[in-house]
Amino acid sequence: MSLSGRITEWNRERGFGYLDNDGQRIFLHIREFKERHKQPEVGDAITFVMGSDQQGRPCAQQAVHLNDGGRYRVWHFILLGALMVLPFVAIYQVLGTRGLLFVGGWMLGISALTYLLYFLDKRQARAKTWREPERMLHLLELMGGWPGAFLAQCEIRHKSTKPIYQIVFILIIGLHQIAAIDALRGWPFIKQLLRVLTGS
Repeated sequence: MSLSGRITEWNRERGFGYLDNDGQRIFLHIREFKERHKQPEVGDAITFVMGSDQQGRPCAQQAVHLNDGGRYRVWHFILLGALMVLPFVAIYQVLGTRGLLFVGGWMLGISALTYLLYFLDKRQARAKTWREPERMLHLLELMGGWPGAFLAQCEIRHKSTKPIYQIVFILIIGLHQIAAIDALRGWPFIKQLLRVLTGS
């Protein structure tokens, strides 16, 4: 049965501390965390399963932070803003103000949906239930939801440490940047690609 408690003591150097669960002092070692997205700190809310160590003393096992998400940093927003400059400048040049508002609204909506699916997928991962296919998340990113995915990875810390997923995610962002540059130059790459495909 899953229990809950708060960390009342934590030794960062030695990697262990104690939880309080209705007045009971329970030992917790860092290796018992199912996910390690943040350094445990005093006051952190934890869910866990009661177990016992080799000496038969009660200890927390299968621990999960209830507040294990990351924190937004200033550089996150600087990086996100920098990545959005080229696409938005290209959209404005090609489609004008109305097009910019339309595409901006689309990206806002699909980013919100992408963020929501990240959140649900992480919750499903913890519950060990059906998961959202990674290709669905990547499709939403490709369709313009990559800013929402970026923010979700910073805040929820989901998919942020999976190398293969990150490679595809970075490629998707890169594709948007390349498309923006191509648009600003008058679509030379797309035109050449169409000539190759059509044989003209």
